[in-house]
Amino acid sequence: MSSAGRDSANANERLMTSASISNVSIAESMDRMPPGPSDTVLWQTIRFRRGRQHYLPEMHDRYGDVVTLRVVPGGPFVILRNPEHIKEVFRGAPEIFHAGEGNSLLVPIVGRHSVLTLDAPEHKPARKRMMPPFHHERIAALTSTMREIAEQEARSWPIGTSVRLLDRAYALTLDIMVRVVFGVDDLQRAAQLSRALRQVSDIGLSDILVWIRPELGKVWPWRNVVRNLEHADELIYAEIARRRKDPERSLRTDVLSMLLEDEPNDEVVRDEVMTLLVAGHETTAVALAWLFERLLRHPDVLARVREGIDQPKDAYRTAVFKEALRVRPVIHNVARRLTEPIELGGYRLPAGVAVLPSVGAVQSDPRLWGADAKEFRPERWLEGTPPQNAWIPFGGGVRRCLGAMFAQIEVETVLAGVLRAVELKAVDPGDEGSAMNHITMIPKRGARVSVVRRLGS
Repeated sequence: MSSAGRDSANANERLMTSASISNVSIAESMDRMPPGPSDTVLWQTIRFRRGRQHYLPEMHDRYGDVVTLRVVPGGPFVILRNPEHIKEVFRGAPEIFHAGEGNSLLVPIVGRHSVLTLDAPEHKPARKRMMPPFHHERIAALTSTMREIAEQEARSWPIGTSVRLLDRAYALTLDIMVRVVFGVDDLQRAAQLSRALRQVSDIGLSDILVWIRPELGKVWPWRNVVRNLEHADELIYAEIARRRKDPERSLRTDVLSMLLEDEPNDEVVRDEVMTLLVAGHETTAVALAWLFERLLRHPDVLARVREGIDQPKDAYRTAVFKEALRVRPVIHNVARRLTEPIELGGYRLPAGVAVLPSVGAVQSDPRLWGADAKEFRPERWLEGTPPQNAWIPFGGGVRRCLGAMFAQIEVETVLAGVLRAVELKAVDPGDEGSAMNHITMIPKRGARVSVVRRLGS
């Protein structure tokens, strides 16, 4: 089979797999489910899909820490705010709490071999295989490249002109992905791969329909979604083949080269690098945008961060990173689908139900964080121990994001690099609202900034 034929077959197979996984049958006996709204399934679905940052805290305030939502596809969902309940989920047996099924809609992009879509017992060896590139020493060796990319990007921004920092963060983190993760040095190939990966990651809510109904892939506009994925696959497989033939591959420090050392199956490697794209590119870009959105509206915090930008590690910069992700979480919930009935929070939950720790709700709960829970105050991270299981932007347990340290180092490195290169100000002085985009919560106006002046050039 030709490369293009293989890519098409793989894409179509992943679409069919996603469709079959999403049709999980739920036990007819719902036992004693937690309380929840009596609104129609359609209305609950619309509110959850388009505004969960407001909807979930509202439902918790109305019904308590354990709430049932009837949402399609994949529902009913049991939403959790209590840290003790969240701990039970994260520490629960992987054979019972299936995160892979909770991520089943991602199968068409990340594939069947992704740590995001696998469940026990296949998940553990797959995760172990992906861990070596994320050892702290290996990530630290890549920071100089990240810093160079960040400073070069920031110095390209025009002085006095409004810039959507979210768009620039997408471009910047994708550049890091192509050069640091894929290790593509050729500028033309890097640009081509960047464009293809951006098209794949730029999936709208209506595009997801083709993952649920694969037959839509034959008609416009969903045909373009499938074609974009096939094109990206073709380029990724070409990079894999090129790297396998590289006689100096063992000396390279990029993630792709490291993954190839122990994995002979090209499809597995393809799924692993696509996982890094989905889990590490868009989420990191959004985190960066929110970080700058918060910083530029808190000049005292910004001034203190600037004091430490020449330090490789700065405790206050890390505190700012953590606080930004607390008050502006990129992902508002994670999911586990039950394979067996369980007792949780005083309720008997049947097999097939998805339980969702509510990231945004637990991270803004004043019972845990105090009366100033919604305020951006990085000093709280230097004053004492934060509440356990109440800061979960990377999930938890055996499914905690394995790229969490990579993301933190990347964000802190890029932040320092940009601040070395330019002085910025927010275009709009007021706090920026949020909006759903794919699975992430983005600044509603794109975190618009303008460059006051360039520094050090």
